[in-house]
Amino acid sequence: MSSSKETPAASVVSALFSSDDTSLAEGFRDKVAALHSFFDRDKDGFLNHSELRGLQLLTSGEEMNVPTYLMACRSIGCDPQQGISLDGLRLVYAAEGSNVEDDYSKVFPAKGEAKASDKEDDVLEVGEDGVDIST
Repeated sequence: MSSSKETPAASVVSALFSSDDTSLAEGFRDKVAALHSFFDRDKDGFLNHSELRGLQLLTSGEEMNVPTYLMACRSIGCDPQQGISLDGLRLVYAAEGSNVEDDYSKVFPAKGEAKASDKEDDVLEVGEDGVDIST
């Protein structure tokens, strides 16, 4: 049996990628875009291993090795050589267990605290042995 009605999950995914600024997903899309832009150090529109690793280190304090990066890319349909697109990062944050609100607040703290631009010189790109390669 097929139905022309959209399932609840399909409706949520549709809202996440919609350009309808009146949807509840607008805040979600804006926060994911801000995170993607902040960590896309080479501004090519994709998060490579080093850039995604920086996001993970800053938000969770956990390391992202190459096999985990490769698995993440493949699971959302991104080419590991190119990296994770903005839409790919939206899919990551739409998955159960991900929390864009928490990660956004860690990268862009509330007023009165250090701003993300103050952290730009912090370790955001890390080489294989934990060596800062962001400069």
